[in-house]
Amino acid sequence: MTTKTVSNSTLAVQDQTEQQHTANSWFTFHGDWPIAIILTILGVLTFIPLIMLLELSFKSQQQMADAMWLPSWPLYVKNYVKAWSVMQPYMVNSFNFSLGAVTISIVCSVLSAYVLARYDFPGREFFYIAILALLMIPGVLTLITAFVVTVNLKLNNTYWGVWLPLAAGAQAFQIIVLRTFFASLPGELFEAGRIDGASESTMLLRIALPLAKPILSTLIVLQILSVWNEFIWPIMVLSDPTQYPAILGILRLGSLVTDHDPGAMYAGYVISGIPLLLLFAFTSRSFIRGLTSGAIKM
Repeated sequence: MTTKTVSNSTLAVQDQTEQQHTANSWFTFHGDWPIAIILTILGVLTFIPLIMLLELSFKSQQQMADAMWLPSWPLYVKNYVKAWSVMQPYMVNSFNFSLGAVTISIVCSVLSAYVLARYDFPGREFFYIAILALLMIPGVLTLITAFVVTVNLKLNNTYWGVWLPLAAGAQAFQIIVLRTFFASLPGELFEAGRIDGASESTMLLRIALPLAKPILSTLIVLQILSVWNEFIWPIMVLSDPTQYPAILGILRLGSLVTDHDPGAMYAGYVISGIPLLLLFAFTSRSFIRGLTSGAIKM
């Protein structure tokens, strides 16, 4: 009897707690409904341009003339065929620029950050502060100097002329973030590796980098976004329009598409943004894990 009484009392307390929690949640929702409405309206306003862009990309010229902002049927898929025929080489160039710049940037940043974090040598803090100070210099101020150096090295109109400056521009931030992360790793891990006879390169590849996967994925995504949307430097260092990235191919889309078809231009905008959407869709979990892991704390 005592056991049954205790069980019934426990169930009653649980039911009362659940009812109180439900009431509190209901009160909180009703208390925050103005904020919820405002955020909903802002969210809808954020997606309206994207929805309209997607809708206009499936319209022919006649459909735009009849109902510019209303949905039309059937979908005019030929816009994407026209846009892809123009954007294809520029998309390939953007992939090449992103792959080369990100690879160079990440490799150099990892090596530099690991040395600054795990080695004790004279001037280490000075170099770290100097790298930190580079974050306060806008990239626009170094455009002319970087262009002169690139031309003197005869790297203009080459992939290296795009890769190296774009990779160098991301070095300061990446080194600071990775150095902070590597310095936070327990020293016992590396001591155990040295006892087992592991070299410094082995400890970097087998200990540091596997632990740094979330923050590395975050840095890679940020760097790809930056390189993909960069248009000032490519237009300065590349004189051949066929070497332009997708962001510059969009600007030339209006003059290359026959009859200045606006639907094809909108389709080109969508095509240029699809790789970035896919990138974030497949790496969003690692990207958020890297942001919330504490490694980005300065």
